[in-house]
Amino acid sequence: MPVVAPPVKNGAVLVDEGRVIAVGTRHALDAPHARHVDLADAILLPGLINAHAHLELTSLRGLVAVKPFPRWVGTIRRVKELLGSGDYRAASRWGVLEHFAAGVTTIGDTGSSMEPARAMAELGARGVAFHEVFGPDPAQAASSMEGLHRALDDLSACSSERLAIGVSPHAPYTVSAELLRRVGDHAAASSLNVAMHVAESPEETAFVRDGAGPFAENLRRRGITVSPRRLSPVRWALEHGLGEVEPLLIHCVHTDAADLEAISLAAGSIAHCPWSNEALGVGTAPLASFLDHEITTGIGTDSVAAGREIDLFAELRAAAPLAPLGAGRLLALATVDAARALGVSDAGLIEPGAWADLCAVALGDVDDPIAAIVRRARAADVTHTWVAGRLVYERGSWPGIDAAAERAALAVAENNARRAVG
Repeated sequence: MPVVAPPVKNGAVLVDEGRVIAVGTRHALDAPHARHVDLADAILLPGLINAHAHLELTSLRGLVAVKPFPRWVGTIRRVKELLGSGDYRAASRWGVLEHFAAGVTTIGDTGSSMEPARAMAELGARGVAFHEVFGPDPAQAASSMEGLHRALDDLSACSSERLAIGVSPHAPYTVSAELLRRVGDHAAASSLNVAMHVAESPEETAFVRDGAGPFAENLRRRGITVSPRRLSPVRWALEHGLGEVEPLLIHCVHTDAADLEAISLAAGSIAHCPWSNEALGVGTAPLASFLDHEITTGIGTDSVAAGREIDLFAELRAAAPLAPLGAGRLLALATVDAARALGVSDAGLIEPGAWADLCAVALGDVDDPIAAIVRRARAADVTHTWVAGRLVYERGSWPGIDAAAERAALAVAENNARRAVG
């Protein structure tokens, strides 16, 4: 199922040096000297693409389900301060393996520990590792940038044709206008990918527009001046640093037509996380309006801390009621469109020249494979996953990986996370 072309019954994909070199029927692609992999009744898809994840929080699955949203954010921040690099490393590595098991080959991750980028590089995932930067006090801007530069220097060893290192000014309530401008300037000068959580909750809108609400109160308790900005979060972010860097804007739940027009004019894209939005009680994003404004949109899982497994098929079904999309168009949100949103080339589709990032989904013999995938596939139905032609997952195992050791390390991180949550 190429996504960019009709499904091919009894189809085959010929791979060489990590890329697809031919697509057709098995009979037409007779290649006697190739190694053959027979997938029986499986559907062969492009590797799925998760436009927004937090790998370093994998150990927190289901542990932070508090509301309202500002309390959830505060709890995550407090818990993260109590965890160590070993916890983040174990969580990030298991998070990558869990993505492979769910058919996901490309990840747009945001994190602050640097371990997600290392895990993605070591295990061979494709994607963008956005390193987060914080500093709500304008007086912190210089020191925050110094820390960002040090982190980017350290992370440069992870950068490759497969993995880009990006930056993420975390959110409007955790970065000042001065810091946002400096991050935007550095990203533009260095051609770095940029992502930012924005317009996620009503409380964020109140903070940016009116200088009010729990985010504002929290900063004032820390001695940080907060003033009304008289702008929406989206327009504030674009006008104060992100307008020239074609950013990936995460969530965009509370956006109006003017916001979406501004995103479109800035050539920005959106990571849409339907299950997370519902689970955290922040609202319902206007997916149909995103697409009406021709904004490139990819589906994302967000953090698993609120309690869900990695399953992009389930995310697609959560998104389905939000826009009148056919099955093929919906599937694009987790494949070719998500690749465009992340700025990842030659992924999310099966065609000659594309990366041989593939996943096989066993649903038996079906009449309409696109509808079957969108309506009833689950992560548990994935049998095989390849990245650049290399098998990274097969029926419950990860070739070359000591899964027992990885699970044991995760168990330690989970115990530490439970103690941190208290």
